[in-house]
Amino acid sequence: MMKTTAIQVQKNNSTLSNIIDAEFSSDLNFPTGIFPEAIQELIKDAYKTIGYNPDFLSTGILSICATAIGNTTNLFNGSYSSQPILWLAIIGRQGIGKTHPLNFSKQPIEQKDKQNYKIFQELINTYEDQEKKGSKPKYVNSILTDFTPEKLAEALQNNEKGILIFKDELIGWINSFDQYKKGGDQQKYLEFFNGGTLTVDRVSKDPIRVEKTNVNILGGLQPKKLKELAGNGRNDDGFLSRMLFVYPTNLKPDLFTGESIHQSHVDNYNSFINNLYNAPALTLKTTDSQIKIYKDWQHKKIKECFNDDLETSIQAKLQTYVWRLVLVIEMMQQATINNFTETISDTSIIKAIKLIEYFRNNALSVNDRILSTNPLEDLPTNKIDLFNKLPLEFKRSDVLHLFEDYEIKGGAIGRFLNNKSLFIRVNSKGNYKKKFT
Repeated sequence: MMKTTAIQVQKNNSTLSNIIDAEFSSDLNFPTGIFPEAIQELIKDAYKTIGYNPDFLSTGILSICATAIGNTTNLFNGSYSSQPILWLAIIGRQGIGKTHPLNFSKQPIEQKDKQNYKIFQELINTYEDQEKKGSKPKYVNSILTDFTPEKLAEALQNNEKGILIFKDELIGWINSFDQYKKGGDQQKYLEFFNGGTLTVDRVSKDPIRVEKTNVNILGGLQPKKLKELAGNGRNDDGFLSRMLFVYPTNLKPDLFTGESIHQSHVDNYNSFINNLYNAPALTLKTTDSQIKIYKDWQHKKIKECFNDDLETSIQAKLQTYVWRLVLVIEMMQQATINNFTETISDTSIIKAIKLIEYFRNNALSVNDRILSTNPLEDLPTNKIDLFNKLPLEFKRSDVLHLFEDYEIKGGAIGRFLNNKSLFIRVNSKGNYKKKFT
């Protein structure tokens, strides 16, 4: 066997590095340059070692950063204040690897929840043993996955920073609106988007009042569920346009590598999130320079989309998000040195606008998908390519080599051909006809 020389190893490593860098350079991909360098290196290492999709992991990290900041910090742009409230949805079919990068990103906050629950258990045990009881201890957690509207209200009351709603499948949570009490859930979440006041009057318990709510949302969606997401008036009342969508085109199979993210990156990430979580209360303030950057961008975009209702609606929400993202991006940069000030750099707003344009492209793709009636869009790329390669009419046995070329084997062949939205079975002799070309 030929030995690998040191020069060859260096060349191979360089080639791998070039491939990885290419994954991060496309305008269609999440602009990871918005993150501090240490976080960019974490995202690259996670892609190289475990295969975490960079768009998915970047989205998770962005959401956790906003959650860690919470109500501690706001930004005043001269006209109104903004909070770090982000509603993020990553889109990909089942089995494409959405969940694992999101789970990794939320580990630092989940660890805090775990520690707080342990403290709560100790306090509640002491409380139960007391003859003369004072105030009952409360569990302070940041991440909610399975909850009722009342538990959400209690969590917001107990945690001044705010909370993150995390759902593997967001459509299941959305479909549960009004499950416990008819009317109002969807409208209540629209109010949460702007950090509004929450009041809950209860018959058998004390009322709840939270002056300033902070509710972040993070989860996944399957492409075939997008039409359902737009249902029940959500495409009309602004709920849909409040979501920031991540709909990557660079999806690849989630293949096992047997490797792990380097511990130094994990440790840096934990410290980074802890710095954000423990940041002092601040109000970031914009400068004339940043106001000009924003105005130049906003005025240009409004003129471009003025005659299109869809693009106007998207722009209206994106320009709200700019300042929220400026806040998060600036705080992320300050967290790397754990030194927080009220100053904002021009670089932060430039990065925020770059990220906004990424989200704009995804919003347009989502709306195209919602309006589309093409059944091919529910298929993975290899099946779309195979469908296009097949002749209008064919016999199964004559095209099996094409199925092999596109790595469709065994029972998957029959399931594909039995898709009645794609094919008509002409007879029992294995003859088929495509419904469209």
